[in-house]
Formats: sequence, C-alpha cells, structure tokens
Amino acid sequence: MRVQLFGVGTKSTSPAITAQKRVNCYVEARREADRTQYVLVGRPARRSFADLGAGSTRGMWAVNTLATPLLFVVKDQGLYSVNNSSIISFIGNLSTTSGDVSMADDGTYLVIVDGSFGYVYNMSTGVGPTQIVDGNFTTTPQTVTWQDQYFIVTASGSRQFQMSQIGPVDPTIWPAVQINFAGSGAGNLRNGLTDHSVLHLFGDVYTEFWQDTGAPDFPFALIPGSAQQFGLAAAFSLAQFDNSVVGLFQDRSNARNISRLAGFNLQKISDVDIDNLLGSYSSVADGEGYAFTIGGHPFYLLHLHQAGVTLVFDGLSGVWSEWTDSDGAHFAPHKLATLQGRLLVGNEDNGLIEFLDPTSYEDVDGTIPLEVISKHIWQDDKYIGITQLQIDIESGVGTGEAEIISVEGEDVLSASQGYDPVIDLQVSKDGGNTFYSVGFSKMGKLGEFTQRVIWTSLGGARDWVLKFRITDPVKRIITGASMEAHFGRF
Repeated sequence: MRVQLFGVGTKSTSPAITAQKRVNCYVEARREADRTQYVLVGRPARRSFADLGAGSTRGMWAVNTLATPLLFVVKDQGLYSVNNSSIISFIGNLSTTSGDVSMADDGTYLVIVDGSFGYVYNMSTGVGPTQIVDGNFTTTPQTVTWQDQYFIVTASGSRQFQMSQIGPVDPTIWPAVQINFAGSGAGNLRNGLTDHSVLHLFGDVYTEFWQDTGAPDFPFALIPGSAQQFGLAAAFSLAQFDNSVVGLFQDRSNARNISRLAGFNLQKISDVDIDNLLGSYSSVADGEGYAFTIGGHPFYLLHLHQAGVTLVFDGLSGVWSEWTDSDGAHFAPHKLATLQGRLLVGNEDNGLIEFLDPTSYEDVDGTIPLEVISKHIWQDDKYIGITQLQIDIESGVGTGEAEIISVEGEDVLSASQGYDPVIDLQVSKDGGNTFYSVGFSKMGKLGEFTQRVIWTSLGGARDWVLKFRITDPVKRIITGASMEAHFGRF
C-alpha cells in the first residue's frame, strides 16, 4: 500500500493534532505527481568564506554596484569590507561595540546607524566611517533606508523619522525641516523600509505608508487611507521577499503572525500551528528576518534568539520547516547579504562569514542532522500492523571516501562518515509523544543506485508516527514511502 507519510503540517499545541516536523530540509511540491506529490530536499550547507576573528557580527550589507563589489560587515566595534575573493579590509571603528546595526547605500555613500549614532562612509573615496554630528540628527537612530536620493532614519523610542539633505546629496547634513512624525498610533516606530517607491513606517501597533510628493521642505506625505492597525513584533524581522515585504507582525491584542504585504494589507503566510508556536514564546522582539532564493525557492528565514528556534518558510511550496545546527540548536547565521550571487551569512557565535552551498552536505563546524516526522498512520482507531516499510530516497549517494589501512598486520577498510550512509527509523506508538529507534537502513554506497531502504516486522499500534533521521554528510532527497500493513479490530 502506498502511503503519503509526509504532509505540510507543523507540531504546535498537541501531537494528537499533528506531530509533523521537518528539520534541515524543505518541501518541493511537484506540479505533476510523477512518483510523489511532495519531495523533501536537504538544506544547503554552511561553508567558510572569511574569518574576521573572535566576536559577533552586528550587521552586513552588500554593494554589488561598485566597480569592485564589496560586502560591508560590522563586527564588534569595527567596520570591514570583504571582496568576492574573501580578502578582508579594516575600514574603521564605530563608537559602540554591541547591538544590531542597520545599513543602506545610494551607490556612493554607505550610512550606518547603531541605535546611538549614525556614520557615513564614502565608498568612492574611502573616507570614513565619519560620525554624523549634525545637531538635528536623532540620538536614537535605529534603522536607515534610502529612497529618491534621501537617506531616511527612524528613531527608537519615539515616532520620529527624518531625511538627509539632497541637492547636493550629503548624508552628514540632516535639516530640521526634514523631521516628521508618524501619527496613526501612540506607539513608537520600530522600522522604516522603502519598497516599490513607497516608504513603509512600522510602529509597534500601527503601520503607515508615505510617498514622495515633491513638496518643498518635507517632500513625503502620508498616502490617504493607507494607515493600518498592525505593527511589528520584532523590529528587525522585516525582509523584502518574493517581490513583497514580509515580517513578524502583531495587532493591538498582541496576537502574532508572519505575513507579507499585499498592497497596504497583510496576507498571512503563517498557519494556525505557527501562530500558536509564536504565541507560546515569552518574547519574540529579538527576531531577525531574511529573504533569499535557492534553486528557484524563495525563502523567508526568521531567527528567534531568545526562543532558540529558526523557522523557514518556502514561498514556492508554502510550507514551513525548522533549520538547526549540528547540535540541534538554532541556526547560527543571523545576518545575511548577497554578494555577486553568493549568499553570505554572519555567524552569531563568532566572526565567521559563511556562504550557503546547496551542493555541500556538511556544515563548516559539523554534520547537518536531517529529521522528518510523519503524519499519523491511523484508521478508525483500529490496530495497524506494519510488516514492511520502505522509504523512497535517492540511493547510491555515499561519499566514496575509503581506503585500506594496515592494523596490526591486518588489512582494514577505513572509511569516513558518509561512505556507507544510513537512515535511523524511530517509531511512536503513542500518538507522537515518545519515540524509540527500530534500527538503521542503508542508503547505498556511491553508485549503488538500486539500494532499497527497508525496515520489516515493526509490530502493531492504533496510532503510528514515524521519525526519520539522517546525519551522514550526503545528498538527501526523499520522494515518498510505501508499506505493507494489515488492519485489525478496534
């Protein structure tokens, strides 16, 4: 009997509803069901790109329009540039040593804000970073964006936002007449972002949309009727995703959801299980969001530091997964930028800059544990006996790395992990509450393309949930499952 073990649900309030989980993989929904409707694909590996030494990355910004495209990185107090050949150059120091930074550029100037100060770096002359000392500049700059020759900064702890001078463009000058305030709610601004030539101002429980009208003094005006009664639950959760803006939002009742903007309205991408999960965390204010595309899949990654979880949404399949590091903890990258098509991430545990590589299957600091928990196998609460279970997977993907060595005069095969890869099958007979291992099945050494991944004589239960786990550093493509089962009485 062919069974579709892998669904698109997410465990949240109770495993009795669904115990489904996908760790370090994503779902590819096939338009034409050749062998299966859903394919599970292992996530890309983190590979080393550059090492800025001990410390934590505070912000990253790639400028691909320069003659020599550069990645700008703030680590601890320092501002650095990194080219596509991984050559690191120290530029200068900021006045702070910790906390998130926001960056934006206009092709000539790079503007950085760190919560306390603003800085300007002239990318064409290499001068800077120069601290903004204009007396009109806010003392609490939280985010910066750019539109229509203006750098636009939002201030934390207030409703204020302001614009830099143009004609000529000079981001060290911030005229007093170009200070304004959001007015749709009493709460503070959390982020400002330009998208589709519209300035989006996100408060904690409101959002406003402003447009450049070309008026003298202050050129931007609120678009009539556009203000909304939702705000950001996490200031740095915003990302420009799949020709839209996505983030972690909340309403006045503090109900949280992950949505994308459709015009001036929210279009939810989180389901009830994800919403319940978000609601269970004591705080999500430290959430960071990033968008990127791999293999035609647009992804939104939400990194929740305090909760210790990294949630990933696939815009192609509409399915959520969870990504972790080798120890099962949350995904270490917490900053992201794309330099000349290479997806670069900053590690929050150290000064490593890494790149995501879909052709590699082992992280720079360890293996990638892929784990999938199935749907419930249940039929009217009858006993179900599973005599044989087969997982359909791309076989013959072993590394092929092995050699014969001599140990006390005997020839012994020495092989690295991945030479003869295996899958661990764990089963739950209590509705997904507890699991135990029933053994490993081989995926096939290199070239063993007809290897079948099978387990037999699994016993009986009224409610089965299956967990599959792979830790070998090999390609992971799971296309489905089939089983031989018999059904008993109640």
